[in-house]
Amino acid sequence: MMEHLYLSWIRLRALLGKEFLQLLRDPRMRFFVVVPPIVQLFLFGYAATFDVKNAHVAVVDASHSAYSRALLSDVTATGHFQLHHFDNMRQAEDAINRSQVRAIIRFPHNFESSGSIQLIADGSDSNSALLVVGQLSQALRHSMLADANKPPLIDIEHRAWFNPNLEDRDYFVPGIIANVVLIATMILTAMTVVREREIGTLERLMVTPLARLEFVIGKMLPVACVGLFDVILVTTVAVAWFGVPFRGEPLALLLGTILYLMSTLGLGLVISSFSNTQQQAMLLAVFVVMPLVILSGFAFPIRNMPESVQLITWLDPLRYYLVIIRDIFLKGGSVGDHLFEYGMMALLGVTALGISMFRVR
Repeated sequence: MMEHLYLSWIRLRALLGKEFLQLLRDPRMRFFVVVPPIVQLFLFGYAATFDVKNAHVAVVDASHSAYSRALLSDVTATGHFQLHHFDNMRQAEDAINRSQVRAIIRFPHNFESSGSIQLIADGSDSNSALLVVGQLSQALRHSMLADANKPPLIDIEHRAWFNPNLEDRDYFVPGIIANVVLIATMILTAMTVVREREIGTLERLMVTPLARLEFVIGKMLPVACVGLFDVILVTTVAVAWFGVPFRGEPLALLLGTILYLMSTLGLGLVISSFSNTQQQAMLLAVFVVMPLVILSGFAFPIRNMPESVQLITWLDPLRYYLVIIRDIFLKGGSVGDHLFEYGMMALLGVTALGISMFRVR
């Protein structure tokens, strides 16, 4: 038994040495490991936001009153809106039809007596319309309360836990880490195996005494190290550059990442078993990645999806890793806080590896 394990370790060590050497000596592979994760982090970190900033809004003020001008001045003072004044609604409608403005504020002739204001938003982008109307309503309501002669009957004090400034970046950046690991490790695993098949070295490996489990471990472990390196690299940049808080336990993040890598690497091996060329592997990986991202809750809440679709999300490992990594960053989560998520990722990881073991010939 010990001799069998020793021989297995010798074969595995030789394969790991080959894989690490192949990864490190290829300039394109070194570029793929370091540069794309950083580029994606900066692109998403600066571009992925739902905050309303510099929104162009049309104003049709039929009352021409001092009160309406004061309200508009307060709206401008928020720094989120750029107001454009029009003489009538037809001109404002033309502007919103040409996408020059995202909303219209209309003050009727009897505004001072009625106190009614009409808000019209471009509903072609429903999410953006809701945000613009919501922030405009909040700004106008706050200005009205501040200008009232008597204090309001109800005084509401707002406080947001874990993200006091409600920065979208603090919410999105941890999710970007999860997506970077998914894309990098899945594609890299699939490409390395398919490349072996294309250049003919896979057949040479299969005629050696190398066991199937040794082959799978030898292919997975170097890519798993790449995934852990990317997590450390992107986390460091997120905390040092973007100022995203990291309040949780590093051990919880490490354990979650290892369980998550079991699923992504297993899926990469499964993709490689269905592909004969690197182009086929790339296309199939993209076909798998897109549903995983959409169904994970990265950008769209899972609770808003139909119940049948919500059942499918139970098979998405990215869903559970997003919960863990966001809670670790923002809420100070620990291992004991997410035993269900760890268990589901372990189950999905073992299943993916089992399928890959069956498929790899």
